[in-house]
Amino acid sequence: MRILLTGGGGYLGGWVVPVAMDLGHHVRILDRFCFLPPFVHPETLFPELSTSDNLELVRGDIRRLQEYPNLFEGVDAIIHLAGLSSDPTCDLDPEMAHDVNVECTRELARQAIQAGVKRFVFASTCAVYGHGVFEILDEESPSNPVSVFSRSKLEAETALLSMASSAFSPVIARMGTLFGYSRRMRFDLAVNHMVATAMRQGRILVRGGGNQWRPFIHVHDAARALLLLTESPDSTVAGQIFNIGSDAQTVKVHDLAHLVAEALGGTTVEVAKDDDDLRSYRVRFTKVEKKLNFACAYALKDGIGEVRRFLANPEINPFAEHFFNVDRMKHLRALPVDAGGEPVAARFIPLCRPGLGPEEERAVIQALRSGWLTSGPQVKTFEDMFAAAVNAPHAVAVSSCTAALHLCLAELGIGPGDEVITSPITWASTANTIINMGATLRFTDVDPVTLNMNPACLEAALTERTKAIIPVHIAGHPCTMDAIRAIAAKRRIPVIEDAAHALGARYKGCPIGMEGPCCFSFYAIKNITTMEGGMITVNDATCASRLRLLASNGMASTAWDRYGRSAVSTPAEVVWPGYKYALGNVNAAMGIEQLKKFEAFRASRRRIAEMYLSVLADMEELEVPSVSADVEHAWHLFIIRLNLNKLSCSRNEIVHDLRRENIGTGINFYGLHLHQYYANTLGMRPEDYPVATDISNRIISLPLYPQLSDRHIHEVVSALKKVLSYRRKAR
Repeated sequence: MRILLTGGGGYLGGWVVPVAMDLGHHVRILDRFCFLPPFVHPETLFPELSTSDNLELVRGDIRRLQEYPNLFEGVDAIIHLAGLSSDPTCDLDPEMAHDVNVECTRELARQAIQAGVKRFVFASTCAVYGHGVFEILDEESPSNPVSVFSRSKLEAETALLSMASSAFSPVIARMGTLFGYSRRMRFDLAVNHMVATAMRQGRILVRGGGNQWRPFIHVHDAARALLLLTESPDSTVAGQIFNIGSDAQTVKVHDLAHLVAEALGGTTVEVAKDDDDLRSYRVRFTKVEKKLNFACAYALKDGIGEVRRFLANPEINPFAEHFFNVDRMKHLRALPVDAGGEPVAARFIPLCRPGLGPEEERAVIQALRSGWLTSGPQVKTFEDMFAAAVNAPHAVAVSSCTAALHLCLAELGIGPGDEVITSPITWASTANTIINMGATLRFTDVDPVTLNMNPACLEAALTERTKAIIPVHIAGHPCTMDAIRAIAAKRRIPVIEDAAHALGARYKGCPIGMEGPCCFSFYAIKNITTMEGGMITVNDATCASRLRLLASNGMASTAWDRYGRSAVSTPAEVVWPGYKYALGNVNAAMGIEQLKKFEAFRASRRRIAEMYLSVLADMEELEVPSVSADVEHAWHLFIIRLNLNKLSCSRNEIVHDLRRENIGTGINFYGLHLHQYYANTLGMRPEDYPVATDISNRIISLPLYPQLSDRHIHEVVSALKKVLSYRRKAR
């Protein structure tokens, strides 16, 4: 039988491997081997590698199964040991415990099913009985876990058993507390720890009162039991739970302490005066004994003797970090993932995500059921609400911010021979729209502080052919609009604001959008979303009418006008060659609900940004955003700039490091003049826009969205500090 053994480099795996090989099985180990002592390597741990073809190692993480496409090839059965395996270790980060012990078990089982692997033996724990509800507990007794560790194991059990079928037979092995010698030793287990403290300190300290019951099983016996469950027929074990241990080795903790003290001699037993330990479970093992004819070969005294012999070497420090899973995990959490460490965040924290709830769901469903999917009554309501939100006289809803920019340029009659100036630090759609209209694209460099269009550079870029200026309010920080408008006014050049990021921003007390034309985005990750969508705000009613006409194929009426209850009986007429850019009724319905929440969204974004600013401001490896005194930032993005002269790597490597720490980031803007098309086709050079070139290689956007919790903010900051500290240039 070919067995995939996850966590095979651990305490229990150290016995499962030789037992399985002695039985003639081929073993494939998946393990990070991150808990080994620094002087021990996998090849040292398993000398069989050099003498047998029946053992192979896959160095990898159970959380990244996608990285090992051939992991299940030829596998007949899985013994799943990998996980966080003690209360203190799981208490370090309950979310990580859930991810590793529950979600990874689910995913392993799903992939096993897809690969056709039927037998799946899961090493669980008798700790799921927790504060035992009955004096004697067996597999039919109710579970009552009282720790993160035991709750995660029970949830994993439940998930596996729910997946049982004729093609998948999970078996649950609820282990007693392990003890005894193994190739990879641990001294954070009760028996082993008591022997260690007795031999090195001459005393045993019993916590939790000592009256709590615990089942114990030698690690070698536990390995034998797992192999027995792996080999047994479906009719005997499939879909079942087995307690693994021995009635004779289920004892009270203070009795265990006295047993160890008596075996070693010269040892005092002290009972700490602390709270009673709620974890007390007196477990029966009749089922495994009768159904599988299993009996333990090692008694407690045997394990005590083994550990005593191991510690006879005075140079062995049983309290060293690598013998305690929780201490080792603390060390790993301080290391970057690529250096063998643990990610700061247990689960991936995305750069951004929309803030949707049941209100949006209801509104969308109502719009769908109304039958009006494209044009419809919600569009006008949304336009009116949005205009009021930014104090604009008129608002025209469109299908995207790109459409909004196109319509504004089209309304001005921009075409071949005309020049339009914008910033190279923007999304491609701004520049692409200009080029696709046949106009000439011109860039102007940006302000090194705000990343917005630099008015001083703008004036130098103007020519007689300049027909429009598009300043971009990057990240939600308003541009210096007075200066830009003053420069434009001298030559009577129209200004179109790209406010894709700037809903909620204010310039000198006035909302961005109040003075149009101004183009907004409702893309999925913007400050509000309609899935896809945009809005144009303008001051002039005639301009608003022309834009609405252009957005509706140049037709004087929309489908709502033509087919609704108040429809006129004349045919629709095209009065200008327009575009299909109108916002849909379903999208508008979502937008209405999003606008109702917008003030709360804005307050959350501002609070998160302020938290980032307060904890990152003093880091010499980076620069945080600066906010001008006369503006209110919309905080669509929180963009930091790395001081690469302080670091030993590039910005892209920092982004990679953060992703390995489960932190999503964004390189939202890489100067358009540096992109292949603009550089090659339009002859743009990095030195043409030195500020934009410099920041293009230094900026990173950190996660920012209203649902980002304080815990997530802490994890983002911790990961950033961890990575930058590791990558700091030596002085």
